[in-house]
Amino acid sequence: MSDKARYRELGNARLAAARQAKSKEDWDRLWAEPAHPYTFKPGTCWNHCVEYKVEDFAAEVGFFIDILGFTPNAVSHEYAMFTSPSKEFFFSIVPVEQGKGTPADAIRLQFMIADIGKVAENLEKRGIEFEEKPIPQGEGSPMYKGTFRTPHGIPVDLWGMVEEKE
Repeated sequence: MSDKARYRELGNARLAAARQAKSKEDWDRLWAEPAHPYTFKPGTCWNHCVEYKVEDFAAEVGFFIDILGFTPNAVSHEYAMFTSPSKEFFFSIVPVEQGKGTPADAIRLQFMIADIGKVAENLEKRGIEFEEKPIPQGEGSPMYKGTFRTPHGIPVDLWGMVEEKE
């Protein structure tokens, strides 16, 4: 059996368990321990990173640092890595050397945030145009989501809970 076929078999077993579980008890009964334990140990200056390629590197760098206020973890003419002030996550961009950048809808950046309404208002004052302003994710749902895009076109989803006003 090829590696890909073996991975597919493992994945199909996981998906079947998720599909069949209708309660916590079902989940506990159907979900098996992973075939192997987690083996990655965090590094000293960052512990995970998603990277994408852009055509207009300067625009993306300026957008993340000066408009959104991300903390740069590394910046050079050929690489930029961003994080939050408390370094909870990392993502990076690189300029395209040849060819096209990462397709805009190939990835999404998603952030669960507090006070989504205030954050959206603040971002609009900075010039962010929301593709979808934060709205409830179902009738009566306290979960709101809004979306805007980076200069490269990568969607950025903001998620947040909104307490019902009394």
